[in-house]
Amino acid sequence: MSDPDPFKPHFRAINSGGKRRGFRLEGVFWKALDAVTRSEGVSVAEYISKLNDVRTGDNGLSSHLRASIMQRVLEQHERLRDRFSKFNSKTIVAACPVPGFIISVDKRILYQNSGFLMYLQTRFTGLDSVEALSNIKLTLESPLIDMIEEMKRDSSRPKYTGFTVGYGERRLRGRLSMALAPDMDDPPAAIAFVSGPA
Repeated sequence: MSDPDPFKPHFRAINSGGKRRGFRLEGVFWKALDAVTRSEGVSVAEYISKLNDVRTGDNGLSSHLRASIMQRVLEQHERLRDRFSKFNSKTIVAACPVPGFIISVDKRILYQNSGFLMYLQTRFTGLDSVEALSNIKLTLESPLIDMIEEMKRDSSRPKYTGFTVGYGERRLRGRLSMALAPDMDDPPAAIAFVSGPA
């Protein structure tokens, strides 16, 4: 059975604090309320009862319930954002001893480690500055947008693809091992490590 329309109000009667109370909330609030109560280890009825005990002001219990749910969701969002801010794809790529880079879905290299720079410099003469990197042409055998979408659906395994780097008239082929860059989503990006020759 599919989820109910998140914007359509649904009525549920809940026995809470010795009273039967009726609430008409949009589907998204019911779904969020179920997630909040599961994470706090209480039933929906217990949550509403506690909320009613501390409620102040003139707002009705339904309004207070919506605000409380939104507050919990925002708090969880902040905790997740703090956790992801400590996870930095650039730091991982920089610390890796193999050649690596971060590539965006629009095929721009957003960051590369010193290993990748040395990898290119030992294979292409004249590639002796960061400015010269703007002249390299990188193509992948598999469409990057498709690989990023697959990694979003299943991030448990890396993706592999062949690549070609061109600089001037010379070409270099190899293999990449790729994973989603979870702290980059605007635009989406992937972490790529050179895993061997083609």
